Amino acid sequence: MDTQWPLVGRAVEQRRVEELLREGKAGGLIIFGPAGAGKTRLALHANDFAIEHGYRSLNVSATHASQELPLGAFAPWLSPEASATAEPHFVLAGAAASLKGSAGKKRLLLCIDDMHYLDNASSLLVHQMISHHDVVVVATCRDDAASKPNVFTLWKEGLLERVDLRSFNEEESAQLASVIAGGPIDSITASELHRLSNGLPLTLRELIFASERRNVLTFENGVWSLSGEIATESRLGDLFKGQIKENSPAEVALLQTVAVGEPVILRHLLQIHDISLLEELESRSVLAIRKEGAEEEVRFVHPLYSEILRNSLPSLQRRRRIRELADLYREDSGSRSDVALRVALWSIELGENASPTVLMDAAMIAFATLDLKKARHLAEAAWEIAPTAETATFLGTVLWMTADYKAASEVLAAAWSTLRGPREMAIVGLARSTALEGLEKFQEAEDILTQAAAAQNDTDTAGDKTLPDVNYSGLLQVRRAKFLLHLNRKSEAESLLSFYKDSPDPYVRWEACITLGLLLAHDGRPEEAARTVDALNSPESRRHSHIFLSHHPIMKGLAQAIALMQSGAVADALTLLREAENSDTYRDSPSGRAMLEGVRAEAELLRGDARQAADRLTRVLASRVEQGWPLGRTYLQCCLLQAGSLVGDAQAMARARAGIGAGGDSLAYAVGAHGVAEAWAAVADGNIALGQQLLIGVAEKTEGRRETIRLEAAHSLARLGDPKTAARHIQDVPPPEGPLLSARVQYIKALARSDASTLETAGEEFEKCGARLLAAEAHADASRIYTRQGDKRAAAKAMRTATRLFDQCPGVRTPISISMGSAAQLTGRERQIALLAARNMSSAEVAEQLVVSIRTVDNHLQKIFSKLGITSRREIRKALRLSPDDESTGAPTTR
Repeated sequence: MDTQWPLVGRAVEQRRVEELLREGKAGGLIIFGPAGAGKTRLALHANDFAIEHGYRSLNVSATHASQELPLGAFAPWLSPEASATAEPHFVLAGAAASLKGSAGKKRLLLCIDDMHYLDNASSLLVHQMISHHDVVVVATCRDDAASKPNVFTLWKEGLLERVDLRSFNEEESAQLASVIAGGPIDSITASELHRLSNGLPLTLRELIFASERRNVLTFENGVWSLSGEIATESRLGDLFKGQIKENSPAEVALLQTVAVGEPVILRHLLQIHDISLLEELESRSVLAIRKEGAEEEVRFVHPLYSEILRNSLPSLQRRRRIRELADLYREDSGSRSDVALRVALWSIELGENASPTVLMDAAMIAFATLDLKKARHLAEAAWEIAPTAETATFLGTVLWMTADYKAASEVLAAAWSTLRGPREMAIVGLARSTALEGLEKFQEAEDILTQAAAAQNDTDTAGDKTLPDVNYSGLLQVRRAKFLLHLNRKSEAESLLSFYKDSPDPYVRWEACITLGLLLAHDGRPEEAARTVDALNSPESRRHSHIFLSHHPIMKGLAQAIALMQSGAVADALTLLREAENSDTYRDSPSGRAMLEGVRAEAELLRGDARQAADRLTRVLASRVEQGWPLGRTYLQCCLLQAGSLVGDAQAMARARAGIGAGGDSLAYAVGAHGVAEAWAAVADGNIALGQQLLIGVAEKTEGRRETIRLEAAHSLARLGDPKTAARHIQDVPPPEGPLLSARVQYIKALARSDASTLETAGEEFEKCGARLLAAEAHADASRIYTRQGDKRAAAKAMRTATRLFDQCPGVRTPISISMGSAAQLTGRERQIALLAARNMSSAEVAEQLVVSIRTVDNHLQKIFSKLGITSRREIRKALRLSPDDESTGAPTTR
């Protein structure tokens, strides 16, 4: 793992710092933020950047200790003579002269860490250095100290610009975590790291290092994943313990109570603890009080604090604190569902007897809030006491939602042997089929649903007091349709779904419309898919809704996103997916999160971000929760194979092939996608002829295939140099819906008849859709045809457009991009540096010739390697196809 803390996710702030230093104006900025937000790291970047650009930089660290001494933080740079002067104004004048003198003829930068700890004399010195000595200052300050007079004056009067660092969101945390770890981190692990770090980079870094040292964060299958609880015993834990008075039993007891019950209702807490202690801990930023509904609740300022304290609590002390809270909370358990849930959990931990009804009620409350860990704990307790069809179905549902399909299948198989009547057969069968889906036992699942559907008759459920009225027969048939898709019986599945999509039963209608919407979107009918799902409302949440729904609310957004992608609105699809990822409804659904990540990678691949798509797909497929979408899993492995092929990632290709090969008969509905992906893999291996042969095979087979895959296969065949064969294979394809699919057809036909103008039109349509790689290739093909026709001006124009678009697809290499010259993907500066590096010049020699820093050269080289799909300078010549005569071609001149 990288032991450095990289500057990730602060691009805007980084640019502002660099602009300030380039401008060189007197003044500067103060970086505000909570502890661990990255203030010091950004200031260190300013220091390095300033030195590269000719500054003399002084790093000043203010501390509690230096605050006690006048000019204490500046003592290392002040002459003894200046410090010994009797008059204060002479002391300041001498100090200023001493600091200016240390810079010589260079511009002076003061990097001041923790400015809020500066004493009054030091603060006045900084003020004078800015006002009278043309000095630039970059300072850091905790955000809760922004109102201190010595800080407030500087930014309020405009001497220093204020820059506020916010905590990272989940995606930014995941990006930084991957950089720190030195490889991709699976989505579930990234989410847990974000939760515990509270979006603070320093905390995130410490959690990763501590977990890696304890071997609970391990690198397998090309991805970092958790194999246990995240380690919280780190230096941050020591910092937290330093904030509490361990010699105060009353304070420790209060914190323990909050840790085991967080959040704790304030009025209950004050019944057993002194309010003055709570006020003191709040003032020290250890605890916070927040209004939640009608109640005020107490929680830790940082979620890591409670985790550390809970993990360090001895068993008897923990039981004592739980007992205190349980006795207080019981009086509210009848009126508040969240309180009832807590009391039930505490009762289990204390070993008290609880009725199955109470446990199931509490489990369903936890399930409704998507707290699946608590729901499983309570459901297991209920199943142990009362192994009924209802408890089995609930526990099985919770287990498959957390991707423990084997355990779910075992519980539901046990319940299946004790069924009493058609209704129990229906509810257990619905849950059991989903568990079997996760185990890829599609035929067995379809058999169970068929058996349960046959057992349904005119049984009157109107008087059933346990479950609401539900059309079990319809639900069983709609669920069967999913497995018919798995088994490549698409026509039969579509017929069933179409029959039930207007069902008056909300559960049946929801399941039918979502499954049908996904089928239509992948079958080249995105507009019809959108009409099917757009007006659909999620069924009302009832006590047993978990039994009936295999498609939770996230699936509507996914179906809409896939329809948007296929209709050519890639940007809109990505926006919808980002909104879904930020929704609390989906955050705690592991399989739902895997689906979101996977479909988002699909959109990135279509947009030309193959490297990003490969990394995202690798993270998703390495996590066990991706099993929540077996049909999608196979498709995502095909996407990973294609993404890896486009960027030449042999490891990603091997990983995808291994995953697809393990799928057995489950490949049926994804054979076409597999064929397209294998064709691009053949191209990456240097065998274009094999790739063409594989694509022809996909295009020729129409039965049970999705029209989008047939069209993609024909389009890929044209891109690989056989447009006339591709055109023949789309003659019987129905007129496609939407601009993206239409542009694919337009491209194939135009390339087959060498129509450069229409190719440009297709390229423009691809770009409007967001398919940048496809757009770049269309314009490149148009340029090639214009060149053959002797129209140099049109060829140059088309080539400029292709170059611009290829530049937005970093690392991607296709036959078309290679044929037009990989250097077309490089910017002007990158091409300069690439040509010099190809002449065996070192970074220092290139930097000297171009009058830039060595770091700038190295940064450009990394981008060049990524764009050309190479790993070293030695490969530049081959990637650019340079001959000996090309050594000086385009050689840069000094500025």
